Amino acid sequence: MYPAQDVLQEVGRVTIAGARLDVQLGMLWHHLDRKVTSEKSRRTPGAEQCKRIRRLAAERLTGEMLEQVVASVVAAEAARVRRNEIVHQDWLLRGRDAMRSVDEFERITSQDLPAYLEEWDRESRTSREWQRVPSRSVDVVPAPTLNELREVERELASATNMVSALTFRVASSRETGSPPGYIHPAE
Repeated sequence: MYPAQDVLQEVGRVTIAGARLDVQLGMLWHHLDRKVTSEKSRRTPGAEQCKRIRRLAAERLTGEMLEQVVASVVAAEAARVRRNEIVHQDWLLRGRDAMRSVDEFERITSQDLPAYLEEWDRESRTSREWQRVPSRSVDVVPAPTLNELREVERELASATNMVSALTFRVASSRETGSPPGYIHPAE
């Protein structure tokens, strides 16, 4: 059983927004190190992308551009932590909202039982009783609210926009010297 449709949609947005952030971090890494293909940089996990970007930024950027790239990595890391808390948790529903009546269950033929159970397993259920088990715990705690999920998605989108804008600035600085801040590595 799954949470309500609006919750599922927002979890989907969090997931997609997290993937978009990883794509943009990969592009920034690729523009900081042209020897790394965009395919490799995009498919590398986000934590590794940030590690590489930090190292390259310290080697190849100066001044305001360095500060902005480091700030964007900090924002991306914070957003990713919140995203992981959402994506890597288990959702639980207990009590009446998770049950079906015995009468309903008894009317199911043995032939129809597999389809019935699959439908029940995939059902989206609105309930105030949803809870979660965080990825690094066995404690049962309240599920995130729709507003909390939206905040995580917006934080991811904001970090993505910041990284994307900086990617263009880094590429421009590398290719044209404007804005200043890119230091070409010695060959």
